[in-house]
Amino acid sequence: MAYQFIDRDKEMSFLKEKYSSGSAEMIIIYGRRRVGKTELIKQSLSKSPLKSLYLLGELQKENQLSSIYSNIAGLSLEDDFLKNSPLGTWQAFFDYLTRYIDKNGMVLVFDELPYIHKTNPNFISILQFFWDEKWKNMNLKLILCGSSISMMQKIALSYSSPIYGRRTGQIDLQPLKYLDFRILFNEWEEEGIMGAYAVLGGIPRYAEEFDKKKNLYENIGKAFLDKDAVLYKEAKFLLMEELQDFANYFSILKAIAIGKNTFNEISNFSGVASNKLFVYISKLIELNIVRRDIPVTLSKEKSTRVGNYVLKDYFFRFWFRYIYPNSSLIEIGKPEIVLDIIKKDFDKYLDTIFEDISTELLRNLSLNGKLPLFTKWGKWWRMDYEIGIVATNEATGDILFCECKWEDEETDKTVLEELLEKSAKVEWGDEKRNNHYAVVSRKGFTEEAKGFADKNKIQTYDFKELSRKAIQSQKNNHKLNNPPAN
Repeated sequence: MAYQFIDRDKEMSFLKEKYSSGSAEMIIIYGRRRVGKTELIKQSLSKSPLKSLYLLGELQKENQLSSIYSNIAGLSLEDDFLKNSPLGTWQAFFDYLTRYIDKNGMVLVFDELPYIHKTNPNFISILQFFWDEKWKNMNLKLILCGSSISMMQKIALSYSSPIYGRRTGQIDLQPLKYLDFRILFNEWEEEGIMGAYAVLGGIPRYAEEFDKKKNLYENIGKAFLDKDAVLYKEAKFLLMEELQDFANYFSILKAIAIGKNTFNEISNFSGVASNKLFVYISKLIELNIVRRDIPVTLSKEKSTRVGNYVLKDYFFRFWFRYIYPNSSLIEIGKPEIVLDIIKKDFDKYLDTIFEDISTELLRNLSLNGKLPLFTKWGKWWRMDYEIGIVATNEATGDILFCECKWEDEETDKTVLEELLEKSAKVEWGDEKRNNHYAVVSRKGFTEEAKGFADKNKIQTYDFKELSRKAIQSQKNNHKLNNPPAN
């Protein structure tokens, strides 16, 4: 699949606004590898009124890298002297840039900043000196970008960083949401798109490894189940870039991936003592790999002892559930066995992801006025009772109860009856609360279920219908907020 840039409207508007300001701007952009940071920057530079200089970080010594950068600057800025006489120190290179910026203004990009820092630890301090002494009063838009989230926090965002307090904006670029990701596979059936999303985790670059002319399982085989495949070791490389003590982290992630969701379950399966586990899990939450779910109706004060840990990132969820545990089979050339394991378990794997995607689609309808406005979304459980989606609005007293069924058959009346029974056990609001009900089904509903839904004012959606409604709602909202120019 050829790469297709997905418009990041919010981030693009933010950068365009920064480029148009007359003041100096220092913008930090970070996010995991392959999420689309570089593409966002390159697309935004084409919309800048200023000349731009894009410099990609490499693991080279100062004199080598500054010489390379000055040569690139000579080519980009059409300076024959610089092209033929590259500058060998950061001081000399930045002095040259200062003279150019003072006269012309510039967007200056350092991409993969952690690579520069790794071999040149003083680079950030030198950057800070030039910013403080010269650049902060010029028309410079300085973009510092990196994929190692841990390193970007250390060298650019933390209190200990030399440039702390100087940034004027930042973008934490996240994987695509389902509605944006599905554009890459809009020729597929909805279930296939959801399967691709559940495997690739909303990372645009990974979509290149899938061939739209092949089905989902053929693509999984090609992209994951060969020891030379691009995505076979991708998760391992990503974690090695961010973490140490891989054995414990891998055991923890595998535990969560196979359904060990409570603190004690994770500790027992991984062998990591509970008094040490919190530090590991906190790091994984910080990296947006793991999230902690609590019942949505529970206050923060009461949530400290309740919570389930899940892999927030679907790519890691898929990799640790299927690829990592079966890597020996892949190494000896038995991909068909692993693919058979995936096929037999995949519907179970998709079950909770179906809830997440349905939450996104329903939230889209809520924000765009097609449902009451709900301000807090999540799950609810207590003892043996559980509801897949619950959304609330404290100000209006509205509460939504929704079940999602991924079974390969029509949903019957029993599911709707149980939803009403369980909703009565949810302690939230008072007797005047406004209850709303919905059920999302993979294969639609029986006639008996439809009749029961009509009688009890339960909104029913099959997955394709809900997706269509959310897509149309998003399009209408985009037109409303972006009217055509006269």
